[in-house]
Amino acid sequence: MLRPGLALKVSRTTLLFTDLGASTELYSKRGDAVAFRLVHDHFELLGRIIAERGGTIVKTIGDAVMASFSDESTAFSAAAEMNKAFVNFRAARAQAERLSLKIGLYSGPCYMVTANGVLDYFGQTVNLAARLQAQAKEDEIVLVQEAYERLRKSGEIGEQWTAEPFAAELKGIEESVESVRLKRGS
Repeated sequence: MLRPGLALKVSRTTLLFTDLGASTELYSKRGDAVAFRLVHDHFELLGRIIAERGGTIVKTIGDAVMASFSDESTAFSAAAEMNKAFVNFRAARAQAERLSLKIGLYSGPCYMVTANGVLDYFGQTVNLAARLQAQAKEDEIVLVQEAYERLRKSGEIGEQWTAEPFAAELKGIEESVESVRLKRGS
């Protein structure tokens, strides 16, 4: 039984996690004020893309974003736009030259909880999405092989992407997860 005042719903959703690569180095080399401004600007960029694609920012954690989408297709569309827009973001800011955007996404059932007026998600889908993001290298999107195949077959993943299949060893997950790293081609 849940405690009073805690609403719970089980739903299928797609969760997207991002991480701003080299941000610790940015704080160290450029100072807190410059780094904070760049992190804030990157949140604004990602937040706009998430909203335009019908997603919701669940929370930010340090320089990371957790967002939810109703389906895999819109989540990937947002991830692809983030990946593309971040190139321009970095080019327009001299202090951002070493920053990268690492993205992971995963779809599945999870608990949606509203506590104290704030929405959050819990469950293995959250764990998998976060762990997949941790597998991303600079400016990559990581997703499971099945999702990659569906999105490629539907034409949403086109020729502009280089795909690198790999068996992801995810912290806390016993078996490896067949995954794909996507990197935008030149």
